[in-house]
Amino acid sequence: MSKTLMAFTVIFVTFVQVSAVSAQSTKIIKRFQDWVLYSHKGAPATICFISARPREKKPNKFSKKESYFYISAWPDNGVKAEVSVNIRNELQNGSTVTAQIGGARYRLFTKGNKAFVEKPSEEIKLIEAMKRGSFMVVRATSRDGIKIVETYSLLGVTSAINSLRKGC
Repeated sequence: MSKTLMAFTVIFVTFVQVSAVSAQSTKIIKRFQDWVLYSHKGAPATICFISARPREKKPNKFSKKESYFYISAWPDNGVKAEVSVNIRNELQNGSTVTAQIGGARYRLFTKGNKAFVEKPSEEIKLIEAMKRGSFMVVRATSRDGIKIVETYSLLGVTSAINSLRKGC
């Protein structure tokens, strides 16, 4: 992932969180079981994304904030599917987040409370594994050294990804 694209993603994810509160320019397009397709119209472009919240999280009473796993697209910029996860707490500086589906593990680098896949080839593999799996376990370490384990359902993710790729 390029630094420019990563910076845009960080800004986007933050903006979507703020927008989700006001919900004025972010719209739910369709629900796909445990995943939801959204459209966000705003500067500099329309952004489409799917997201899900974890079904299980440990420790459970760690934060009042929610975590979200995203796959985002910027049709105007040619970005079709970019993975990111927004963890409910600030992450340990320089730590790695892992997403595990079955026996396969995927490494994500951290920035604040967000994590991204560095290599596009790994991003494609992760997305394909998500389409084949039934759940995904995300592991991270908070800034305070607390181990975070979140389990995401993958029910509906294939249909959500297919709709995301068609555009919103």
